[in-house]
Amino acid sequence: MTNSNQGTRVHALDAIRAFALLSGIALHSALSYAPGVDIKLWPLKDAQQGIAMSLTIFLIHIFRMPLFFLLAGFFAHALFQRQGTRQFLRNRAMRILLPLVIGWMVCFVCIAGVVMWHLTKLNGGEIPQSIPPDLVNTGLNFLHLWFLYVLCWLYIGALLLRSAACAIGHEKVLLQLVDRVVRFISSPFKSLLLAVPISTAFLLMPAWAWWFGIPTPAYTLIPLGVPLLIYGYFFGLGWVLSRQQTLLEHLGISWLMRMLIGLSAAAACLMMAGLEASVATVDDLPTKLAYAVLYAIAMVSLMFGFIGLGIRFLTKASPIIRYLSDSSYWMYIAHLPIVMALQAWLMPFELHWAIKFVIVTVGASVMLLVMYRYWVRSGWIGWLLNGKRY
Repeated sequence: MTNSNQGTRVHALDAIRAFALLSGIALHSALSYAPGVDIKLWPLKDAQQGIAMSLTIFLIHIFRMPLFFLLAGFFAHALFQRQGTRQFLRNRAMRILLPLVIGWMVCFVCIAGVVMWHLTKLNGGEIPQSIPPDLVNTGLNFLHLWFLYVLCWLYIGALLLRSAACAIGHEKVLLQLVDRVVRFISSPFKSLLLAVPISTAFLLMPAWAWWFGIPTPAYTLIPLGVPLLIYGYFFGLGWVLSRQQTLLEHLGISWLMRMLIGLSAAAACLMMAGLEASVATVDDLPTKLAYAVLYAIAMVSLMFGFIGLGIRFLTKASPIIRYLSDSSYWMYIAHLPIVMALQAWLMPFELHWAIKFVIVTVGASVMLLVMYRYWVRSGWIGWLLNGKRY
């Protein structure tokens, strides 16, 4: 998902987008070793578990996808300005829709194979006659590739909204109004106002599993309203932020303050919901309101904090970072079967959960990088994902 612009800011944002994708490998690796994560959420539960794994999941989950969708909106606007509507849609169909279809088919078969291998090992080496009910998913499941499906919705939505604004005839007035709102980003404290729509969306959810924040919209053909609204909100912020790229300098200056605000709000959320992962819902309205506000503040602050961190320290082109940025799209699409296979392989060994977590995360990353170097980068998959062969 490398952007073709060569400006220093794009180098930084491309690196941060790669970080958002690659942190997903660590998150999925941690699920096997996190107490409170049930078998419905993750089928490979190891006996070795540590609360640090739950904290890892919680912190990564807060900022990772909001950060990704904001940057996706940023780069989408830049692409649209360069190529126009027709070429934009063609590009997105090749780089997003086609990898979703092909990646889902391959990953589904591989993940099913890993789970059956795991169940066969548990059954003394014989293929089980029936699958445990908790592992049977009778509905739609986009797996970890749901973000590509949501992006397809957001691209169409952005183009329709732009067409509607042009049809009304007040496009410049609307853009000026939006630009004023986006300028809140320049201040680490004023930008907290951008958390208001997010916390409101959380309050609209009747049964909110608060510990996990934004529900994963992976199980329905039409994405759930609240996740689509929140991710669309971040996507839209990125789209309009691309019009005012000078604001990125403010993020680079105030990155540390934003990170401190975000981590403080996240810590307060953990004190309310508990350190251990949980799918319990919150019913008390004052508690729900307080948590929704704090969680939204943590999301916004950490998201802008990481972008500012990139602007501050990653503006220079680096061959290593560029290579990781190029490979990150492939690595995320292909990582889940490998992560699960490593978790299943390590499960019988009496190793500390931290050692297993490192082996799974690093081992999967190294395998994916080797595959990218010798198989993907110069082949048709590299052309499909990166837009060109190297």
